Amino acid sequence: MVRFACRGPIGFALLGLGWFASWAAAAPPLATRPCFLDGLDEAVRCGVLEVPEDRLAQSPPGRTVAIHFAVVPARRRQARPDPLVLLAGGPGQGSLGYARLVAPFFREVRRSRDLLLIDLRGTGESGALVCAGQDQELASLARPSELGFDAEHCLGGGATDPRLYTTLEQVRDLDAVREALGYREINLWGGSYGTRTALLYSREFPDRVRSLVLDGAVPLEQRFPLSVAADSQRALDRLLADCQAEAACHQAFPTLKDELEGLFSRLSERPERVSFRHPRTGQATELELGKEAFAQALRGVLYSPRESALLPWAIHRAAGGDFAPLLAMSLEVEASSLDTMALGLTATVLCSEDLPRLTEADIDASSQGSFLGRSMVDAWQGACRAWPRGPLPPRVAELLPSEAPALILSGELDPVTPPRWGEVMARHFPKNHQIVVPGAGHNVSFTGCMPRLIAHFVESAGFDGLDASCLATHRRPPFVVSPAGPRP
Repeated sequence: MVRFACRGPIGFALLGLGWFASWAAAAPPLATRPCFLDGLDEAVRCGVLEVPEDRLAQSPPGRTVAIHFAVVPARRRQARPDPLVLLAGGPGQGSLGYARLVAPFFREVRRSRDLLLIDLRGTGESGALVCAGQDQELASLARPSELGFDAEHCLGGGATDPRLYTTLEQVRDLDAVREALGYREINLWGGSYGTRTALLYSREFPDRVRSLVLDGAVPLEQRFPLSVAADSQRALDRLLADCQAEAACHQAFPTLKDELEGLFSRLSERPERVSFRHPRTGQATELELGKEAFAQALRGVLYSPRESALLPWAIHRAAGGDFAPLLAMSLEVEASSLDTMALGLTATVLCSEDLPRLTEADIDASSQGSFLGRSMVDAWQGACRAWPRGPLPPRVAELLPSEAPALILSGELDPVTPPRWGEVMARHFPKNHQIVVPGAGHNVSFTGCMPRLIAHFVESAGFDGLDASCLATHRRPPFVVSPAGPRP
């Protein structure tokens, strides 16, 4: 949330004359004002740019969208002219919420460059397409086929036209902000779906991109959620194998794979009524748990190696009838996702850009042998039946290779954007360098020495001297084998 604070001349002086002089020298044509962002304990510069909701509308102009942004200024008086733009994931997250990442992870980049945070249309402060009921993570867990929101109710009111909230329109909003602030070139950091936004920006405005950091690659070739079943199965198989290879985990849970298969079989035959205390409210909670909900709970926890370190113990407890540990972890993951996601924007993007490119043959082939089956695809196909669709994205064959250097990052254990998608993304950037972090999950920019490597790459816009050996010893956290934690 942005908190605007109007200040007089004394207030400006307190913000630090060094960076203010740098900002004034740039003389951006777009008015900004001091503000505070949650998670950042200093004043930065915020602004709003009105853009047409429908860029193709005939005059007189129609509705507009207020695009909210913030500039976190460089520390040095003479800042580099090309900022680093942070592009959020989802799709459906806004970048202003990433202010909490600035101090711990982007401080080295910020020594010489501004950071630009933008809530692109349909996210955050910029007309977020939030759906009624999407904050009910318990309902989402109990009824995974409904995705946590009702598409028809989400569209009620007609205040916006979802067809105008595609990734390409967001990309054009980004360039409008860039131009209004007077930046000639920009560097792009994209996390998860933000990597696709960065890819499409580099296609639409190739002469504006100096460099890209793509963390958790989502190339156009990845048609979500088609790939989720196979990639989640890979992550689960790896977890089971790693537990077997770790002496303490194998000793504690020698039949873990059999226990898990037994749970799937049991819940397929008959859902079970389970009781537990809600991890946020502490209230006694009951729900009917079937195989699909159990599978989705597993998938969510696999995103984070720290959380998934508890999975063998949680699976073992569930096999004995106690589902509380697994459900508590799942609800925490679900809530953190729903808290920052505009599901209406998620639906617009997936229903317009990904689902129309699926075939039944693709779905059947991709779901074979996976614990998720085709459940996620079926759920999204159901939601998309009632959702207005925007235009398809450009075909992969129409994407010209970008000349900008791209640092492509992947987590070895990532259940949704594993390293294979980084390899596909690399085809769009002939000048690329890929780093796969061992023992890491989804998004690795904040792991170990990676912030320093990112800063080195952005400063040089090249790969000379980029030494990732500092990540070689990174490992999955030790597995928890009891309520007391890992075995020492």
